[in-house]
Amino acid sequence: MSVAASGYLRIASADVDAWMEFGTGVLGLMDAGREDAAGARFLRMDDHPFRFMIEPGEADKLLAAGLEFPNQQAWQSTLDRLESAGRSVTAGSDEEASRRCVTQFATTQDPSGNTLELYWGRELDYVPLVSPVGVQSFVTSFQQTGDLGFGHVVLPAPEFDATADFYTDLIGMGLTDTLYPPGMDGVAIKFYHANNPRQHSLALFSGPHPLGVVHIMVEVPSMDDVGATMDRAKQAGSHFLATLGRHINDNMCSVYLLAPGGIAVEYGYDGLLIDPETHVATVSHEGDLWGHEYNFPGVN
Repeated sequence: MSVAASGYLRIASADVDAWMEFGTGVLGLMDAGREDAAGARFLRMDDHPFRFMIEPGEADKLLAAGLEFPNQQAWQSTLDRLESAGRSVTAGSDEEASRRCVTQFATTQDPSGNTLELYWGRELDYVPLVSPVGVQSFVTSFQQTGDLGFGHVVLPAPEFDATADFYTDLIGMGLTDTLYPPGMDGVAIKFYHANNPRQHSLALFSGPHPLGVVHIMVEVPSMDDVGATMDRAKQAGSHFLATLGRHINDNMCSVYLLAPGGIAVEYGYDGLLIDPETHVATVSHEGDLWGHEYNFPGVN
């Protein structure tokens, strides 16, 4: 297994200031205060210099998902495997690597067109999280197992089978669970773990999505943190995409909010931890133990 964690996301926003206000004032993330020549703003949640890069754009969408590798050898082996399979790989410049606070990175696309930035050597600055709303921490590490990443990302994958094979055979992630959601004939979601205990760091949805991302997830260490975030979201007028509920396969107790521009953010607590070396992939036909009643904008 090659991938260590889902490390960061690059997100385009038509209103960067509004996204930052949502990220800090509702989610409780910290403005990293980094300077950027292209006008990007940065959100941090732990000792990494940032986890979310919010970049000016004409419309909101996911630009790239940054996948972290444990060392240069694992990273280079993955690039070699991609190139041997005929996948296009573009090396990032030193200047762009510095912007991402990584030692080296390369860009590729999966068969469904999702852009990935594969990197190693994250340059930490060890500045502690100071949440503007008092969130003490986010779940990005576990005991001595190291980095769990920022959370997870669910990507659209209309080329479902080819994309699934890409992540297991070429990128080096492990299949955790396949969900066939009730009432959604023909739809499947595959969940993948990296080489850490988080139940899934990336998932694939068997269809397209106009924003290039189905949702992203961040995790907090207490139910009180989730409840306080719900209060802040109500006060800020944020749209609740789903009510509070608990998923079956990863045990996450969470609520779904829409960021300005429409990207869905799952804010959760109590996610399942697995042994990535011994986990046996499962198949689910139910998504939730309870809750998670969805309210899609414009849909009655």
